Amino acid sequence: MGVYIGDLRSAVFAFPVLALVIALPFLWWHYHKYRAISRWRVFWIYLFTFYLLCAYFLIILPLPDRAAVAKLTTPEYNLVPFEFIRQFMKYNPLQLTNVHTWKAALMAPTVIQPLFNVALTVPFGAFLRYYFHRPWWQVILGSFSLSLFFELTQLSGLYGYYPRPYRLFDVDDLLLNTTGGWLGCGLARLVMPILPTDEQMDRGALERANDVSMWRRMAGFIVDYLAASIIDFALSLVGTLLPALHILRANWMLWVVFILWMVIPPMLGHRTLGMRVVRLRMARANGAPISWWQPLFRFAVGYGIPALTVWGMFRAVDAINGIGFSQFTWAGVGIIVALLMLSIMIGDWLLAFVMRSHRLLFEQITNTRLKSD
Repeated sequence: MGVYIGDLRSAVFAFPVLALVIALPFLWWHYHKYRAISRWRVFWIYLFTFYLLCAYFLIILPLPDRAAVAKLTTPEYNLVPFEFIRQFMKYNPLQLTNVHTWKAALMAPTVIQPLFNVALTVPFGAFLRYYFHRPWWQVILGSFSLSLFFELTQLSGLYGYYPRPYRLFDVDDLLLNTTGGWLGCGLARLVMPILPTDEQMDRGALERANDVSMWRRMAGFIVDYLAASIIDFALSLVGTLLPALHILRANWMLWVVFILWMVIPPMLGHRTLGMRVVRLRMARANGAPISWWQPLFRFAVGYGIPALTVWGMFRAVDAINGIGFSQFTWAGVGIIVALLMLSIMIGDWLLAFVMRSHRLLFEQITNTRLKSD
């Protein structure tokens, strides 16, 4: 049991990154369908992802040493069905007439192992029935397929990493896992009346479809920033390979790429990649189309001023560490002004997180906003 707890702990540590990678395609599809993401759907898909991670970790961990696996002489597979029943009859200490043997019988490997294999796929069957709305025969087929994937993973020695299997391919596991999925399907049918329906889960998403939240803005900005960073990296690589183009390796080149990436498309009436992903479009405050110069003005105020403020504060701190009383005086004033501006900007951003209707200061100055497309 301690080994299983350790496997679950490993899944917990790996979950934040792996779950995001696995769940991202579904969340992307759901967002483009409803233009918002239901909190219930995020909860269920993350829970399902966590379950799959735990199940996978349980069937591959702990990972033994390759040299130790090469020396194994244990059987690699069992193709005889219902061997677990024969093992129970042969090795389990149960004596029905002796109450004192009952606890030991329940805790024996001949009971724990089959029960574990049944329990392993109960959540899978429940998810297929409740969340994915699969009929019972598809749940059985899906549970068998998942079990077969687990067993082939073991039979292949973790896809060839080990010279031979370090765990037994067992046809009984296929039977027990499939039974667990079928039981999960039945349990889901019992509890479905008290769980939220698809309509209830998606109602909130549909109501928020036209909201332009800070999370939505941030998602679009991150996509644009990553795209600009990739372009900058490619240009830097070209500058490294071709010394005549060494200017492409300059630190300020990222800003050039970022300005072109963020400003030129809206100036031409198009959307950036990030805007397309989160389905936003730049417009005037009243919703009318923007003028060609407004994206540049918006970028200068919204991104340029915060960047210059941070840069100026660092320069002021460097000046304080330098020489001269006059420099210290002006540096102190610069730090106070920079901190004041940063406090205003951060407060403005936090207010936008809390109040969906709040327009950021730089949007009010530039008479622009982002609207749902």
